[in-house]
Amino acid sequence: MDKKENTNFRPPIVTIMGHVDHGKTTLLDAIFKTNVVAQEHGGITQHIGAYQITYQNHQITFIDTPGHAAFEKMRSRGAEVADIVILAVAANDSVKPQTIEAIKHIKKAQKPIIVAITKVDLENINIAKVKNDLKTNDVLVEGLGGEIPCVEVSALNGKGITDLLEMVNLLWQIKPEPNLETEPLEAVVIESFLDKSKGPIVSTIVKKGKLISGQKLNVDAETITVRALIDASSQNLKEAKPSDPVQILGFKKVLPIGSIINQFIKTSLNLPQLLAKNHAELIAKSLEVKEKFKIILKADVLGSIEAIAASLPEKILIIYSAVGEVQATDVNFAKGAKAPIIAFNVKISQQVEQLATREQVLIRQYKVIYELINDMQEIAESFEKAKYEQKIQGTAKIVAIFNIGDKKIAGCKITGGKIKIGDKVIIKNQSTQTKETKVISIKKFKKETQSAVAGQECGIAFEANLDFKEGDVIESLG
Repeated sequence: MDKKENTNFRPPIVTIMGHVDHGKTTLLDAIFKTNVVAQEHGGITQHIGAYQITYQNHQITFIDTPGHAAFEKMRSRGAEVADIVILAVAANDSVKPQTIEAIKHIKKAQKPIIVAITKVDLENINIAKVKNDLKTNDVLVEGLGGEIPCVEVSALNGKGITDLLEMVNLLWQIKPEPNLETEPLEAVVIESFLDKSKGPIVSTIVKKGKLISGQKLNVDAETITVRALIDASSQNLKEAKPSDPVQILGFKKVLPIGSIINQFIKTSLNLPQLLAKNHAELIAKSLEVKEKFKIILKADVLGSIEAIAASLPEKILIIYSAVGEVQATDVNFAKGAKAPIIAFNVKISQQVEQLATREQVLIRQYKVIYELINDMQEIAESFEKAKYEQKIQGTAKIVAIFNIGDKKIAGCKITGGKIKIGDKVIIKNQSTQTKETKVISIKKFKKETQSAVAGQECGIAFEANLDFKEGDVIESLG
């Protein structure tokens, strides 16, 4: 394809996907000759960024998508926006859970794949194993019965980087898409966040038409003016053409990830949480859901909110979420809702910290998303345990077993609370196995009674003829 022909087609949009720590960001670092990875907490990309390079007179746009399991939705969105997907697999680690997850999204999006076997400069690598493991997951590379190109790369010494870029150009030349800059504007929101000094910033990639500085856009029946367009190098642009990644200043609010920007923008999408509800409505909503642990989430960008919300345990309920720093209003709301504030990649001023201390509101700060998710998982488990313990009305230990007719009677000592006829009970053995049944009879000194309390001994008969043993524990849920 010569230079004249190239003007008829837009540049390819490429995303790099794969397992955490398989070298995706350092691969981009090698491509861009910039220190992208040093800016990421924990060595993991926290939200989508987009960049553009020129290789052999051809522009290529790259989307950097996160690799950790918590970012499944963001990875999926990256695959949908992209034209070509580079699947990064570490030569020393082979196929991992998020590699398989990435393959699922790539196949669903029906995008062409280039396999980049990364970290080939390390010792103890096994490239043959990588290719065979990919084959097991229905990714057939060249040389193993497939047509998917495979490039061995090292971000450390630059090996294979030019081969990889050459392969991107070759794949795009097979089936390029036209440069539709004269068509009506269509751009995809890949990130959105609130800057303290600049206001809402919306990161987009133009799919067709042009974004122009000073352009009028209609957002939910409200007209806004594009105040500025900024590229990945923080340079102001007059316009952005198809496949250009660009940040837009001028919106009055952050836009949901995946929003389509054109002359008329409607943002009523399925946001991860109730971003537009007022506090009174949110409190009412949270009171309806007594079986869940409530939290308030503040994060740096909408993409982070979406990823966190998608990965939280079922028992964790976000009653309010928004981008930006933790504010005094958040603390006051948290106090009323009796919920902690989870702050991801956002600042907390000294004044807000002091207010939280006075109001006894817990604020937890995180910079790495999987640490946040792990903590929430532990909280969910503790919450379930505490909620169960709250339900326990009485406890007893089985100290003897009596057989009367075809019934098995548990000779018990009540160790706490009260157990009465009709109670639903759980019987636990020493290996923590549980059996559920119902109390149908209680006897003290061979006389029927309605209940027994802590310190008393009694015989208990159950609705089901269960197999229990001395030493088993009975917990009554009332």
